Amino acid sequence: MLPSSRPSYCLRLLPDRVTLSQPQRAWRFASWKRKWTDAATPLTDSDVLVGTHAVQEMAMADEPGPHSAQHSTHQPWQRALQACSPLLAELAAGSQLTVVVSNQWLRYKLLPAMPPMQSQAASLAVARALFMDTYGEAAATWHIALEPLPQGGYQFACALDRSLLEAITAMAAQAGCRLVSVQPAMMHLYNRLCRHLSRDLCGLVQVEAGRIHLALMRDGGWLAFSACASHAQDWPQQQLLALLQREMVLLGDAPLVPGKLYVNVALAAAHSAAWPALQASLAEMGWQAVPVFSHERSMSKLASPAAAWVGG
Repeated sequence: MLPSSRPSYCLRLLPDRVTLSQPQRAWRFASWKRKWTDAATPLTDSDVLVGTHAVQEMAMADEPGPHSAQHSTHQPWQRALQACSPLLAELAAGSQLTVVVSNQWLRYKLLPAMPPMQSQAASLAVARALFMDTYGEAAATWHIALEPLPQGGYQFACALDRSLLEAITAMAAQAGCRLVSVQPAMMHLYNRLCRHLSRDLCGLVQVEAGRIHLALMRDGGWLAFSACASHAQDWPQQQLLALLQREMVLLGDAPLVPGKLYVNVALAAAHSAAWPALQASLAEMGWQAVPVFSHERSMSKLASPAAAWVGG
C-alpha cells in the first residue's frame, strides 16, 4: 500500500496550552551544548511547530458562572478544546490528526496481565471492574484501552471520560480532519522512546503544569505508575525526587539498580537552568537523568505533507 499523501499533524491537549505540530521523523539524539552542558545527551524529535495557544487566554466570559445551568456539567478540558479551533482552522481538508491527551484528564492503572488467550471483551470487563473498585460507578461509562501486548506481570490500562472522546471526535470532524488516533500522553511518550529503553530498571517522567507522572519499567514490563501534584510555576525538583523515592521504597526489598530516567521537558529553555541541580540529585540516587523534549521548529506556514505515524 502506498503511503498517504495527506499531511499529518499532532495536536497536544494540555491544561495550560494546546500545540499543533507536524511530525517529520522519529526521535533522535540531539546536541544542546550551550543549554545542557552538564546533562546527559537529550532525546528530541524534529516535529515542526505549526501553532500554539494558551488555554488560560481563552475568553473567561464564555466559562459558566456559579449560577449557570451548565456549571455542573462543565469539564476542565472544554477550554482546551475551544483553544484548538484557530489552530485547526488553517488545516487542509482531509488532514490526518493524532490527538495526545494530557495525563491529568486520564486515569491510569497497572493491572495484572490478562491471560494471552483471553478475549478482548473479557479483558476489558475485568479492567472496568477494577477501575470501578477505585473510582466508583462513574467508571462504568468510561472509555478504557489496554496495552495490546503486555510484557511482565502487569498490563497498562487507561480510561477517559467518553464525553471527552466524543468531543475530540466531533472537533476533528468539524475541522474536516481525519482522526487517526487519540493517545494518552504517557503512552505517546513511551511509543516514541521505546526503542531507546534498556532492559534494566528505567523510568519515564512527564511534567505538566500542576502535576508530575512517573512510570518505572524493567525488562520491557511495567513496575509502577504514580503521580503527584506540583507547583505550576516552579520546576518541581523536590516533588519529583520525593515521588521517585516513594516508588522505589514501595517496590520492596528486591535489589534494583537504577538506570536511566527519561524526564519529558516540554520547554527546554525554560528549565535548562534548573536541570544541573536535578541531574545531580538524581545521580546521588543512582539515576542517570536524560532530558526529553520536542524540538519543535516554528514555521511561518504549513509544512509540506509528511509521512503519517500512528501510536498505540
